[in-house]
Amino acid sequence: MKESLENLSVELKVFAVLSDPDTIWMQGDLEILINGERPYKDGEIIDSYILQESLMKDGEHFIFSCCCGIPECSGWIKGIKVTHLQNIVKWEDLNNDRTWYLEKNKIEQDLKDINEEVQLFKKYFANKEIEYVGFGYNL
Repeated sequence: MKESLENLSVELKVFAVLSDPDTIWMQGDLEILINGERPYKDGEIIDSYILQESLMKDGEHFIFSCCCGIPECSGWIKGIKVTHLQNIVKWEDLNNDRTWYLEKNKIEQDLKDINEEVQLFKKYFANKEIEYVGFGYNL
């Protein structure tokens, strides 16, 4: 097994979306950086439900997808092969021949912190009568 873990960052990015002069909402998206780089392309998203599922079981998971929700649309013909090795999660990108070793507890803690952050954003924006959508909308 690889001796060192990748530098992983899971973050919430929140930005305003203006669809017309009278309609604005706040969009929350997850972002993952591994060693300072996104493992997916611009215009692609993280499927947060699949990410959560991948933390519980081994297998091939489509963690990254096209913004339309169909992974194949943006070239994810194969998913990320996830293998759990105690507190280490091994991700193998079967499309691009890349492998990462990640600390499972870090991912879980980052997602817990982000869920708490979403609750604060939703409450704050609701007081301003601005809708929050995106990651954590249904929490």
